[in-house]
Amino acid sequence: MSNFKPDLSRLRDTAQELFDQHHMPGLGVGVVLDGELAHTESFGFADIVARKPYTPGARHRIGSITKTMVSLCAMALVDEERLALDSKVALLLPEIELHGYGEDLTVWHLLTHTGGIGEAPNPEDLKKPFDFLFAETDRNTPLAGLYTGGITIEAPPGTKYAYANHGFALLGEIVSRIEKAPLADVMERRVFSPLGMTASNLDDEPHPDLAHGYSQAPTPQDRALLDMLGVRLESDDPVDGHNLPGEFVRVWGNGGAGAVQSTIVDMGRYASALLRGSSGIVRPETFAAMTSDQWRPDKRLPGWGLGFSVRGEGNSRLFGHGGSVFGGWNSYLAVYPELNAAVILHVNMYSDSFDRTFVPFMLGAFLGQDDVPAITQPVDPRILAAAPGVYELPTPGPLTNFRPQYNCGRVQISNQDGELMLHSRRGAWKNGARLVPVRAGEPDFFAIEVEGGATNYMALIIDDAGAVTGLRFQQIVDMHRNPEIEPWA
Repeated sequence: MSNFKPDLSRLRDTAQELFDQHHMPGLGVGVVLDGELAHTESFGFADIVARKPYTPGARHRIGSITKTMVSLCAMALVDEERLALDSKVALLLPEIELHGYGEDLTVWHLLTHTGGIGEAPNPEDLKKPFDFLFAETDRNTPLAGLYTGGITIEAPPGTKYAYANHGFALLGEIVSRIEKAPLADVMERRVFSPLGMTASNLDDEPHPDLAHGYSQAPTPQDRALLDMLGVRLESDDPVDGHNLPGEFVRVWGNGGAGAVQSTIVDMGRYASALLRGSSGIVRPETFAAMTSDQWRPDKRLPGWGLGFSVRGEGNSRLFGHGGSVFGGWNSYLAVYPELNAAVILHVNMYSDSFDRTFVPFMLGAFLGQDDVPAITQPVDPRILAAAPGVYELPTPGPLTNFRPQYNCGRVQISNQDGELMLHSRRGAWKNGARLVPVRAGEPDFFAIEVEGGATNYMALIIDDAGAVTGLRFQQIVDMHRNPEIEPWA
C-alpha cells in the first residue's frame, strides 16, 4: 500500500490541454494505484468520421511496449533453464546469416539494445528502412525467409547502444523456437491469459474495436518527413481540418518488435501485474533484474534493464516503455514501483515528437511535478572554455546511428556571451537551444531548453585532464568531439 495519491483533476486538465493543443483525434489515460485500475479518462474519437468515441475499451496498437512482454516470455525461459542470457544468437538461429560481429551476439545484447543491430537489416536496406518494420508479411513465413540478406551486426556487441527493432524480431523467433509454438500463442499462454487480458493479442489484424489511426501533415516539409518514414496515409485530406487517416499496415515478421493490440483496461491489468513483480510470469529476482540498470552509462539519464526502459531515482524511479506505430498510434507505459502506481497513455495519432511534447507533461502532472528543473546559475568557467566544439556520432554508424542522425545529426556547442548554446544540423535544436546547469556541484550536467517541448538533458563526457571529449544525451546516444569539423552556427 502506498500513500501516493495523484491529483486526478490536474492530470485531467493537462490531458485536456494537450489534447486541444495538438488537435488529437482520441486519447485514453489509465491510472493504476495499489494494484488496481483506479481511474480512466478518455477524450475525442476512436473514429472521427463515424463519430465513435474513444473509450477505455478501445483497442489500440501499443507498438514497442510489446517488447516488454516478449522479454518476459524470454526471461521465463531463462528461469526454466531453457535459455541463458549468454546464449549465442548464431547458435540459436543458425540459418539467419549474421554479418560482421555476429558470432559474439547474445540474448543479453538483444534485451538491452546493445547488439550492434541498427535501423535496417543491412546497409543496402537504408533506402527504405521502415519497409522492414511495417509490411504485410505472412506470420507463417520463417524469419530466415524474411531476412534473406541476413542481418549486419555493425558494432561489437556490448560496446554501443542503438535501439534495435530487429533484435526483438530475433528474440521473438528464439522464444517461438524453444516453445515450439507461434510467438502469438506463447504470449497468450504466458502473459495475456494469466493476467485476464482478454482484449489483447499479437495478431495485429484489423478489428472492429480498434481505434482508427491518424497522422498530421499540414506542411510540405511534414509530408516529406512522413514519406521518408514510410508512413502511409489513406488520404491527404484531413477529416477534421487536422488529422489525416492512416493506413493499417502490419508489423513486420513475427510481431516481436511491436505487434500487440490492447486497451487501457487490459493495460491496467498488465501494469498491475508489473507492480506485483510480474505476478508469477518470472521469478521475483528475475523481474528485479529486468527492471534495474543493465545498460545505463549515466545515472542522471535513462537507461535499459532487460526489455524495459529505466530512469529516475527515488520516488521518481520508473520502468516501462513507449510505443509508436506508423500510420497513427502512440502509447506510453510508466510504472513507479516505489509509489505502487502506474500510468498508461494511448493516442490514436502518430507523432514523431510524442515523447517530447506529450509524455513528459502527462507524467509531470501524474507526479505533481512541474517541468522547471533547471536552476539559474552561471556555467562553470572551466566548462565554458572546454565544451565549445563540434560533436558527431561514433563510427561505425550507418545502421546504428540512423535514428540520432535523422533526428539531429552533428551538433555544435558555442559560447555566446557567457552562456552555452547547442545547435544541431536538423530537428528541435537546429535553431539553437540554451544549455542550463541543472544542479549545483554538477557542472557537467545540463538541461536543454527548447520552446514548445519538455526539458531534455545532456551530460558532458570529460577525461582525466578536464577536456570535454564527448556528449551523452537523454536517448543514451554518445557523440564524440571532432576538432577537424568547422562550426557552422
